[in-house]
Parts: sequence; C-alpha cells; structure tokens
Amino acid sequence: MLRNKLLRNLLILSLAIALLFPGYEYLFVHPAYQDLLAEETESEAVRYASYIVRTLGLENQSLTRVSLPEGLEKQLHPASRDTRLIKLRIFSAQGEIIFSTVQGEIGSLNDKGYFRNIVASGRVYSKIVMKDSRTAEGDVARLDIVETYVPFMAGAAFGGAVEIYSDITASVTRVKRLSLHSMLTTLLMSCGFLLAIYLALWRAQISLLARDKANEALRVANEELEQRVAERTRELSDANQGMTRQIAERNETQKALAQALEEIKIDREKLAGILSSVPDGVIVTDGELHVLHMNAAAESILNLPLDEVLGQSIDRLSQDVDFLKMVSQQPSVLHGSDSFDFELFGADNQPSRIFQGRISQFVSQQTEAPGMILLIRDVTRDREIERMKNAFLGMAAHELNTPLTTIIGYSELLTAKETAGNFDAAQQKEYLQLIHNKAVALGGLIDDLLDVGRFESGRPLTLRYQQFSLDDLLRELTAAFREKYGQHRFELTLPDGVVHICADRSRLVQVVDHVFSNAVKYSPGGGAVIISLLVHDVTCELCVFDEGIGMNQEQLAHIFDRFYRADSSDTAVQGVGLGMSIVRHIVLAHHGDIRVTSQPGSGTRVRVVLPMMPPVEQEEGRLPFSFPD
Repeated sequence: MLRNKLLRNLLILSLAIALLFPGYEYLFVHPAYQDLLAEETESEAVRYASYIVRTLGLENQSLTRVSLPEGLEKQLHPASRDTRLIKLRIFSAQGEIIFSTVQGEIGSLNDKGYFRNIVASGRVYSKIVMKDSRTAEGDVARLDIVETYVPFMAGAAFGGAVEIYSDITASVTRVKRLSLHSMLTTLLMSCGFLLAIYLALWRAQISLLARDKANEALRVANEELEQRVAERTRELSDANQGMTRQIAERNETQKALAQALEEIKIDREKLAGILSSVPDGVIVTDGELHVLHMNAAAESILNLPLDEVLGQSIDRLSQDVDFLKMVSQQPSVLHGSDSFDFELFGADNQPSRIFQGRISQFVSQQTEAPGMILLIRDVTRDREIERMKNAFLGMAAHELNTPLTTIIGYSELLTAKETAGNFDAAQQKEYLQLIHNKAVALGGLIDDLLDVGRFESGRPLTLRYQQFSLDDLLRELTAAFREKYGQHRFELTLPDGVVHICADRSRLVQVVDHVFSNAVKYSPGGGAVIISLLVHDVTCELCVFDEGIGMNQEQLAHIFDRFYRADSSDTAVQGVGLGMSIVRHIVLAHHGDIRVTSQPGSGTRVRVVLPMMPPVEQEEGRLPFSFPD
C-alpha cells in the first residue's frame, strides 16, 4: 500500500485526521472546561461578596474594625454553611485583615502587589490554585481552590475588599473525568475511523494490483502473439508446430480475457453498491428514455421496484408525475444539466412531499444517442423554509411600513409650509403623540427582531438581576392596559403581602406586556382578562386567562414557533409572530417554564412559573423550575 503514492497520501491524511480530534480535545476543550469553571466560581464569589456587603449594610463605607457590626460571625453564619466556602476574610482600605473565619489572621496586613495594584483600584482579582501549589499570599493549598478578592468602593475611593476561598476540588475532578471520557471516546472513534480507512485502502490496493496484473498479462500475450505470427511467416515448413503454438497461445489469451471479464463484473458490483448507498434517488435511461437502472433510494421514493420498470419508458415511473413530459420540457439537458420540482402524494392520508429532479447526460459507448441520469432529492423542508422566509418578509415589510406611513404622514403635516400654521396646540400635541406612539411600536418590533437574531446566533440572553416587587409591576401594567383598552375588563388577584423577586425587571415587563397584548388582540369583542399571581415554595406562578377566540391543537403546537401567527382572519390581528417565541426564551433564561392551554371559542390560558431567586448552582433535576403538581 505504501508503494502507491495516492493510497499512501490517503493513509497519511486519514492518520492526521484521526490524531486531530484527540489533540483538539486535549489542547482546546479541556482548557475551555477549566476556564469556564474559574469564571463560574469567580462569578459566584462576587455574588457572595455582594450579598455580604448588602446584608451587613457596608455600602459606600471605608471599612475599619470599628465599622464592622457586632455579631458579625452570627450574621455570616448562613453563608458559612456552604461546604465549598473554605475561608472568608474582610480587608480594610489599607489591606489590614479586620475579619477572618480564621481568627489568627485578624490584624495581618496584605501588602502584596496584586492587592495594591489590582484590588485597591476597584477590580476583582481571582486566582486558581491547584492542590500543593502556593496561593497569592504564599501559602500551600491542600485542596483545589479559587481565591477571589472582591473590592467595593466608598464613593470614588477604595473602601475595602472581601476575600473568598472556594473549594473546587469536586468540580475539577468532574471536569478531568469528563475530559478523559470525551478524549477516550474521540480516540476510540478515531481508531475506528482509521481502521475503516485502512481496510478500504487495502481492498483498493488489491483491486489495483489485480488490474495491473491483468493488463500485464494482456500485454505479454499480445507481444507473444505477434512474435509467433512472425515466426510462422518465416517458418512455413513447420506449419503443424506453429498451429499448435497458436492454439496454446489463444487458450492463454482466453483465460486472461475471462479473468478480465470477472474483474469487470466485480467493478460493476462495486458500482451498484455505490449507487445503492447514495441517499438521493438515481434513475439511468438510454437515449430513448427507457429505464436502465434505478437505485434503492429511487425505488423507495417512487414506491416502485426496478424489476417492474426495467426497460420501460420513464412515463411508467409514477401515476402522479409525468416524467416524460417534464424531461421533454428541459431544453438545456442536451447542453448540460437542468432541474425541476414535482410533488408526490403519500398513501393513507400521508402528507405530500416535494422533490427536485436534476437531469444530466449519460453517454454510453454502446449507443450513439446520449442517455439521461435523473437525480431525485427530497426538498420538502427547503421549500417550506423558503415559504416561511417569504411570508416573514411580507409580514415584516407590512408591519414596518404601517407605523412609518403614519410617522411620515403626520410629520409632513406638521412641517409642510402649506399646513404648518393650520393646527392649534392641541392638534399638534395629538399628532406628535401619534408619531411618538408609532415610533415606539416600530422600536418594539425592531427590538423583537434583534432579540430573535440574538437567539438564532446562539448568544445567551444577558439578564440584569435586581430585587423588586412583582405585585407592584403587575399593578402598573394592569392599570396601563385598563386605561388603554377600555372595552376589556381586567381583573387582578394578588396574594397577601409583598411578593419580592430577584430577576431582570425590564425583561419581565416585556414578558407580561406580550402576554397581556395577546390576550387583548385575540379578544376582539372585549370581555374579561383575568390575571392572578400565586406564590409557592421557591417559585411564583403568573396566570393570564382571556375570553377570546382561542386556538385549536394544531395552532397550539406552533404557539412558540418564530414568525408563526394563528389564523386571525376574523380579528385583523397584526404582528409578525415573534412575541411568544421571545417570551419563552426570556422565561427559560430565568430558569422558569411556560405553558399555554386553549380551546376554540373558549379563550386561552397562559401560565408562567419563575424562581423567586436566581439559582446559585445548577443541580440535576432542579432546573429549569417547572410547574408544581
């Protein structure tokens, strides 16, 4: 195999590819896991420090021993119960340890360069220290840890810092185990790939050697035959001996020819195997468009075995499609290749499928007229994507054009010389308010499109967590919708007391606004919109019910699809079908869940469950939070 340059290069290339995957796992994937672990641990330490500073009321203060509250260890007891928290220390602005879970360290001074240059400048300093390595202060770590210094400012000056030692031994072990398992799996797959390539190259070498041997035998036989003919011409007296030699030589030639024919048969079987493994349908015809061959994929697509149409015209291939007419309508086939679409209907109420036929010439040495090769590919999904894209472009253009038309029209009225002075202050305010409302609507649509583009690119949704009252938010939005849509009756039910939640307030406003808007849009005759808020153990549940037109099961199955809108021919509802898709992404980003139930003519119920606090760590089976039983 190594003597053949092509096979040798293929073997070397396959070996390089097989070694590339384990190398990539070792050089890139494993370090990426470690970097992600460090970032998550640092982020968690920053949250711990922020929680401590906020809990102790130390914001905007320059810390000293005197400024620390009494009973500090008792107040920090809930945080110290975290098994991953090894040590916690609080530094003054001068670098003095004014509190530590290790009592002997209190009063020590940290004068290291990283403390003065990084931490004191207001930046977080974090360092991964593996077992038996030295920490930033020179101590030897007995575990795999991450030490994080989180500064906080007193106005524009450095007020102090909180240092947190986090145990990452278990996480490092899991990362190493995961990397090892991934690397071994990749190595095993690479070995299997290399073995398969080697076997294929070995069989190819055998075929090449056999072909070379047959060619050499034919060449030798031809040379010997020519030599014998010359000898018979010169040796007419020895005719009997020459005849005997000629018969013997012809027998040898026949044997070589039989061997060559056997090799041709093997090559044909290989070609048939290749055609049968092609996923697209392949149909080969002669110059008169009679079927010569059809692979298994074509038999499956047409639901027709090759034996029934072999030698028949291509118009016998399907009752639904006239292939003979379609091929005759492709004038460019004689000069290259062409394609056309056709539809096949499934049996037993199965949906129809759209296929693309691609035609190219097939030239055979046995016939003068060129034949045809017809490739059949299933393009149902491609055509559906094109249809959805065109529908979206039409809806987006309409939705963008409507507010732009209003903005341009009223702005021209207010700025044109002929009409600028014809409006009083009230009319000008009304027109400006219309322009503002349409601009806000246009901005909201653009924001939705940007959000969808962000989701499609795979970028995670950035959330700005803050503590706020969820019941106050619902009161504000309900009052705004009640004032804007007077024909609807909004009923709000809230639990006793204040419902505090830590989440991205602006994103939750976006969720509630989309859900309320849908309830109003799909209730064209007015009616009640019932909103309720329930508080469970660690979650809260928002339920919005309307008395609108409702949806059937098919529409309900696509409610969260991008650019999907239920049939709104009776309601003239506008929009591009992005709202519920964005709502679902926002809810899932908060580790929550959303469900929609509906019946035609009986209204729609939307239920959203959200955690009251963002989860500190993702435990298996806990995220995302789902609906209580």
